Amino acid sequence: MPNSLAFLMITSWPLVTLIMYLRMPPRTAVIWSILAGYLLLPAGMVLDLPGLPGLSKHSIPALFGYLYVTLLLGRRVRIMPESKAGRILVVMLLLSPFLTVLTNGDPIFINSSKVLPGLRPYDGASMLVGQVGFLLIWALGREFLRDGAAVRQLISALVIAWLWYSLPMLYEVRMSPQLHIMIYGFFQHDFAQMMRQGGFRPIVFLEHGLWIAMLTSMSALLCVVLGREAGPGLSRRYYMAAAYLVVVLVLCKSVAALLYVLLLMPAMIFLSGRRLGQIAMFMGVLILSYPIVRTLDIVPTEALIEMAGRVSEERAQSLKFRFDNEDALLAHAMERPLAGWGGWERSSIHDVTTGETVSTTDGLWVIAMGYSGFIGFIAQFGLLCLPIFLLSGAYRTAGREISVLMGGTAVVLAVNLIDLLPNATISPITWLITGGMLGYLEQLRHGVPEGEGAPQPAPAAPRGPRPYAGLVGQGRIGPRSLL
Repeated sequence: MPNSLAFLMITSWPLVTLIMYLRMPPRTAVIWSILAGYLLLPAGMVLDLPGLPGLSKHSIPALFGYLYVTLLLGRRVRIMPESKAGRILVVMLLLSPFLTVLTNGDPIFINSSKVLPGLRPYDGASMLVGQVGFLLIWALGREFLRDGAAVRQLISALVIAWLWYSLPMLYEVRMSPQLHIMIYGFFQHDFAQMMRQGGFRPIVFLEHGLWIAMLTSMSALLCVVLGREAGPGLSRRYYMAAAYLVVVLVLCKSVAALLYVLLLMPAMIFLSGRRLGQIAMFMGVLILSYPIVRTLDIVPTEALIEMAGRVSEERAQSLKFRFDNEDALLAHAMERPLAGWGGWERSSIHDVTTGETVSTTDGLWVIAMGYSGFIGFIAQFGLLCLPIFLLSGAYRTAGREISVLMGGTAVVLAVNLIDLLPNATISPITWLITGGMLGYLEQLRHGVPEGEGAPQPAPAAPRGPRPYAGLVGQGRIGPRSLL
């Protein structure tokens, strides 16, 4: 059960977010309110208030950040993107809950003692509210991270945050995942799943060890991107940071996350921005086509299980368990392929004798398919992949070559999205990167954003006392800046 500190942190974060927006430039406040909230607030805890949607570490920074931007700054944050494809995807995302309700008004009789209720309009509104938090993060990213300097600030913030976050991670590798229990009074997941290869995998304040491994691999790859963009004096530091994070990633004991880094690190070091964009686009095609490929049973699941068995029998059994559950859940989802089954465990598989749920959902794609069908899957994953597919066209319209910064960021985003096939490692950081990239590409179509190239030298600081100094970079007069 959460302790008083957990409740204090959740309830005080709106105030923390307000202070950030009052004391920082807007784009810095957007980045750090969302990033710090996700990394520091308790996981698996939802604050239910009468008449309001459940508030958690995912929704509080976005919801209150949106309110502060609108009410205090008078800034209109648009939900609809500029591209026609983006508008269609947003409309699909907003309408999919109500289409699911319209096609699931019937109750499901599991046995004589268990009946799953039909969906009502209230359920559609509840499903929509659950999507608003991520959509607001995406919209804030589009509005405030619309140039190359802002995108660089975002990925630099993630790298800096992760270098600091690696310290409690290393503590948990040595001492076992105890920080969430010690600080917030409860463990956010199954402790047995944090035990691997005779040791422990860290989790700190995130949902699972897989999440922390995924973000570690993304941060290591982003270090290389920043190293290629930096000058000769700084590039070595970024490469050393990347090597350090790879060592931390090995200690996270996640084969998939480590494999992404080993396969893509050479490309991130040597390939041009255009080639990196092509790799990201290829990965995006794989992501969007995966449900069709799995439905047609084209994926060589047996061969993949055999390859995993060469690493360890435990990995092979885990992968076979995932594929078996995917097959069963996908067959169930295909009974209502257009809009899915909705909530109340309707998308799960139940034992007809006991009425208990016997299926386990790991991949976000199969969760989306069962919950909201092809409409929901295409809306969510299409919106996440949209900047990857718009990257080449936006640069071609501007008459420029794709930069390493944007090509590398697109690959890192694609890596995160690829991992949503076996896992559900989506986070506010995923939506923030997607929104920031999309906003940048929209600006690129209208002209050349400033600050895309190598970092510009900081202006000379004025003489006299400096009441505030940034944690990174030159000190300056004015609001405190983390970057």
